[in-house]
Amino acid sequence: MSKLKLVLLSMAVAGLFACTSSEQQKTTKPQKTAAVGYLKADISQAELNNPAEYKRYSYYCKDFTTGETAYLATYFPLSRESRKQENFGIYFQLNGAKAEPFDHLANKAINAAGTRFEVSYRSYYPIQGSYVDLIARERSSIYYKNQNGTKLPWLECRQG
Repeated sequence: MSKLKLVLLSMAVAGLFACTSSEQQKTTKPQKTAAVGYLKADISQAELNNPAEYKRYSYYCKDFTTGETAYLATYFPLSRESRKQENFGIYFQLNGAKAEPFDHLANKAINAAGTRFEVSYRSYYPIQGSYVDLIARERSSIYYKNQNGTKLPWLECRQG
């Protein structure tokens, strides 16, 4: 009977270590890339203007490339489906042009209490020739164009 107990104890210890190592592997995730699929590529202005479906936020932005002021509207879907982590995203509409879908990448705490954070998004498709990353913070947001692996500041926006 003691051999059986020893075998069971060995199996339990081996199982415990096997679980521990796979948990450690799960914590080292590769960086998420923008998904394509949940938000529509072509959404109408009438759909975006429906307050039961989308929450609109308005921003004034400084365009680093031209020095001009731009108007930006973002639209957050309000449906239950859109709140799922794999579906979370926004629409970006600059100066009344076509609304572009952005995928949510990550939330990152910027203080120890976790009460302040930044949120990262990436465009589904290139905008003006480059994919765009958004880093949104409490008081301002910066949009970066990705050009040959380098992030260049494009727009700095403040709610208004």
